[in-house]
Amino acid sequence: MPRFFLLLALLLIAPTVPPATPASGAPRCFPEAAPTISACVDGPIGAFWASQGGLPVFGYPLGPARQEGGRTVQLFERARLEHHPQNQPPYEVLLGRLGADALAARGEPPASPEPPREGCRHFLATGLNVCGAFLEAYSRYGLDLGQPGVSPAESLALFGLPLTAPRQEQLSDGRTYRVQWFERARFEDHGAQGVLFGLLGREVAGPPANSPAAPTGIEPGGFIQVRGDQLVRLGRPVQIKGVNYYPQGRPWAEMWQQWDGPQIERELRLARDELGINAVRVLLPYDLSRDGGDEGAVGARVITRLRQLARIAGDLDLRLLVALFDFYEEFPAAGTRAEAANLRYLEQLLGNFAGDDRIFAWDLHNEPDNYTRWAEKGEAQQVLDWLGRMADAVHRLAPNHLVTVGMGHYEHLYAPGPDGRRVVDYSDVVSVHIYNAADAARQLDEVRRHTGKPILLQEFGWPSGPACYLPEYSEAQQEIVYRTMLEAARGRVAGVMAWTLRDYDAAPTYRWETREEHYGLYRPDGTLKPAAAHLRAWPGEPLPSLARVEAPLTVEGVLTPGGSRAPVRIGETGRYIKGDFRLAYETFNGRYSFGPPISEAFVRAGDRLVVQYYTGALMAYDPGAAEAPGFAELLPEQQLQRLIRPLNIGERYLNARGVIAARHEVDDDFRALYRALGGSWRFGVAISPKLEEWQEGVAVRVQYFQNGSLQLNPATGAAGPGPLGVWAWETQCGTTG
Repeated sequence: MPRFFLLLALLLIAPTVPPATPASGAPRCFPEAAPTISACVDGPIGAFWASQGGLPVFGYPLGPARQEGGRTVQLFERARLEHHPQNQPPYEVLLGRLGADALAARGEPPASPEPPREGCRHFLATGLNVCGAFLEAYSRYGLDLGQPGVSPAESLALFGLPLTAPRQEQLSDGRTYRVQWFERARFEDHGAQGVLFGLLGREVAGPPANSPAAPTGIEPGGFIQVRGDQLVRLGRPVQIKGVNYYPQGRPWAEMWQQWDGPQIERELRLARDELGINAVRVLLPYDLSRDGGDEGAVGARVITRLRQLARIAGDLDLRLLVALFDFYEEFPAAGTRAEAANLRYLEQLLGNFAGDDRIFAWDLHNEPDNYTRWAEKGEAQQVLDWLGRMADAVHRLAPNHLVTVGMGHYEHLYAPGPDGRRVVDYSDVVSVHIYNAADAARQLDEVRRHTGKPILLQEFGWPSGPACYLPEYSEAQQEIVYRTMLEAARGRVAGVMAWTLRDYDAAPTYRWETREEHYGLYRPDGTLKPAAAHLRAWPGEPLPSLARVEAPLTVEGVLTPGGSRAPVRIGETGRYIKGDFRLAYETFNGRYSFGPPISEAFVRAGDRLVVQYYTGALMAYDPGAAEAPGFAELLPEQQLQRLIRPLNIGERYLNARGVIAARHEVDDDFRALYRALGGSWRFGVAISPKLEEWQEGVAVRVQYFQNGSLQLNPATGAAGPGPLGVWAWETQCGTTG
């Protein structure tokens, strides 16, 4: 495991677990990234890669190890590792000076020295400071020299000296970042994503030779059309191989409200290059305002941003499927003012794209059968009537484009509406959403019985988290779902579109973790999950277009979380605290009372409680407490203690050991600490006497409370909460982080 997780053991009296190392003679390969990544890591370089940071620090191997001047060298996305067998451990594997080499290749002179700055680390050898987020990232990893934690010497051994001061620099993706160069790395500040290590190895190597990016020589242009049960372009059958897409960090309406065109281009280009996709589905809200006052308005903002998407699609040889009326649930009757607004919206929007061959199809609504009017009010006929009228309008306004409806339940595709027509009748391509992989083949065959048109598996997927939500929400199960689903789809559909491309990454935002954040094929760090290999293997050639409209990519309305409730990353564990969890952490001395967070705050399955695990506590957020009588009259700290409350992991721990909890007095050894760290609110009542337990051969005094424990090491005098949060996380969630 990465060494920064081991810092938990330094904060509490708890057993230390050594870093995991690969089994001798077992190469580490990366099937989830094949065929783009086909090389493996092995031997001393493989062991070094695994124990010193893995993917976040070094990235994937860009080629096999090779001999170079009497040493074994292997290039990775972010580093070059060199095996020097003549050196004594731990110096037999060293990092190449990619950062220094890249600056030297530019002919860049040494940076001017600067005086030491408070709160920074000053390096006398180059006269430069490393500060803030860059210092935090620098200190998080290091070459293991056997020193406690990650020492400054270990970080220096891994990254080398700073060679520049922080500065703005345009990188290979075309965007400008704040960066700082080191001998062996380039640190890049990616805002909400934190500090990432630059892909220096990839820049040295150039694009992979086996990238599935669009080949040359494919004739551009031609609208996607229907021929029997096939989709065709320029008279030739095509297979759709696509993804449903939201940018990382900005799902749902935030994609459009906080617009970042360069980010969208970068993420879709990566998907094109690594997965070989040829289509993208996006969902356009009917109302882009935050107050409901923008419903049905087609202003410059909507047109401009959709044009940017079309430009990106055209540049990448992708086709767009745009879902209309997202989050809209009125479905008005014919002849009403609301229907007139719907039709006017379609006229204004589609009028700008009717001749654009980058648009593959218009989706009238995303899962209208899951909205209140159909699912709860029993007014399916009104919804079906509305869908038929909107389909007629889109066919009239954009005759070159296909029409579809992304129904949530396959059986509703052939339910007759008031005029006798079914969704399969006015859809040019029939879209199916399936999340039950075991039943996928049967559902697709059932739909085929009702239509001879092309079938598009428009949504399918599985969440890989959050950890501790449900055991089956895992990357392993996601891989099984993709394999099963795509096997069922083969020969039955004209295309597939995975839900979704990327994990949304709630950690640095105000959102809580839910399963919706984890359907992606890409993890937040940009690496691929194993399921991606199955989508990559699906056939689908590029779909180049002819339409070209100049649409500069813009960044507009992007908000950086701020204020006392904004997410803050805790360096010891790399997790975030936010909202009232952050207020409680800072108000009640959480670093010592709770310990650092070891999970993100997530919505728990079953009771839907928002919880966050810490090394010494399990805390819950209860917004309903604000509705209790007298809440408004409480002092702010008292209100916070109602909103955030510890859960009873102390009782659960004793129960798991077969010990009956009984009320006791707080022992004199712990009385002052008990009061200082939150007293009865934090710990509850004592449920054991003072006990003596052996930890790593040392007798430690411990007392258990409803919501945790306190312990004292007489040999060192160290006192504080015991690691019951770690115990709860490992036993309840089946994970160590």
